[in-house]
Amino acid sequence: MFLNRTNNNGQIKRRCNLLILSFIALTGTACAEKTPRMEDASPTVTPSIKSSTLHPLSNDQGGRYTISNRGRQSLERPQPLLTLEQQLEWAVGKSFAKQAWITSPATTTARDGLGPLFNANSCTSCHKHNGQGQLPPNGNGLILRLESTPQKFGEQLQDRAVFGVEPEGQIDWQTKNSRLSIANKQYQLSQRQFFIAGMPHIPVSARLAPALIGMGLLDRISDADILANSDPNDRNKDGISGQANLRQSKTSNHKRLGRFGWKASQTSLHQQVALAFFEDMGITSSLHPKQPSQETKNTAELDISDKLLLAVTNYIANLAVPAASHDDLSQQGSVVFNKLGCAGCHIPTFNIGPSKANFIETEHGQASLTQHDVNEAIYPFSDLLLHDMGAALADSHPSDHTPGNEWRTAPLWGLGMRTENPDNTRLLHDGRARSISEAILWHAGEAEQSRLRFTQLSQADLTALLHFLKAL
Repeated sequence: MFLNRTNNNGQIKRRCNLLILSFIALTGTACAEKTPRMEDASPTVTPSIKSSTLHPLSNDQGGRYTISNRGRQSLERPQPLLTLEQQLEWAVGKSFAKQAWITSPATTTARDGLGPLFNANSCTSCHKHNGQGQLPPNGNGLILRLESTPQKFGEQLQDRAVFGVEPEGQIDWQTKNSRLSIANKQYQLSQRQFFIAGMPHIPVSARLAPALIGMGLLDRISDADILANSDPNDRNKDGISGQANLRQSKTSNHKRLGRFGWKASQTSLHQQVALAFFEDMGITSSLHPKQPSQETKNTAELDISDKLLLAVTNYIANLAVPAASHDDLSQQGSVVFNKLGCAGCHIPTFNIGPSKANFIETEHGQASLTQHDVNEAIYPFSDLLLHDMGAALADSHPSDHTPGNEWRTAPLWGLGMRTENPDNTRLLHDGRARSISEAILWHAGEAEQSRLRFTQLSQADLTALLHFLKAL
């Protein structure tokens, strides 16, 4: 049994055509390892789980914000409930997210201010087609967080710079192969160990840019619903002790629940976008008025206005969620998923209510993100809490204010699209896992028992599980 909602293709086509025309108008005036891997592919076998244990799945992962397209550019589409006026606002944000920022001073003052130190010159430089980043040297999207900050650096290595300025350093790596023994079975794993070229003594933590899927919907999950799943002292004795990361909000005087970033360190999408502009592109804003590097001179003028920062946030918040592609086999796999205990952290669904006004001060007074009056069930497959993932995945980056072995549960929606090409599949925070199976094998800590059960699956149940995950 599947729950599905068919979108009006004609309406979507007309909206997409409108966005293309709007985008043209706006931009016209606005300024490889060879190590054997554990493959996900497995022969088609009838699963051993009985159909009597099945429960309905939904292909509409984003509720009414879902689109049926799962193609290459599906992560770049607007969610289908936007009005004509909202689509035009969305297109403004899109133009500033996709266009390359340039150094100042420039005649195009709306998007100058890049650097002087930076990692990328546009949002889509790291998030190509709004997908996840790729590992060097074949792509962008990997950055190094500095675990102990030398005086001349900020908290993130900037490996690019404007003309006449030296970058802080370059990313280098070596490949480490290891063997994992679980229940008398041997697995070969491989990971890249990243470091600053010529400075291997400086501890770093690599972070891969995530796909920009469903972030506006995650922002609308209530703190209370997330906290309802928190059990830091494991009172129910299930071995899972999800912990919330309460952080001081940059836009209010009180603490809020962190939900964005690999360590759930950012309390809102607006704050996450401002941080990316600041650390990845060297673009200052009212939330981050000083340059990240301690050796870079600061200026009184901010590089991006509140109005434009809000426009880019609004664009990301209103990206559509591609539909899942569930069938009978993925239905079987969902049962295996629950049987392993994966749903203890990768909670399938949340209900979101109408979005609340998110007002910020701009040069033209107050402005707010696009508001929605829809109550909706969404399926991110994450509790957005921190969990102990074991020593092998740990780092010790100081600014995240979380134990090194704890990571936010990564949402799984869109996983199938991220793993369509086996040669480009890179999962986990530093992209070390080359397949879904490898990602599971790197799980430890609170996921130790789930990993053990995974290694004991029959071939049929393994096939069903992987098919389910690739359908998300």
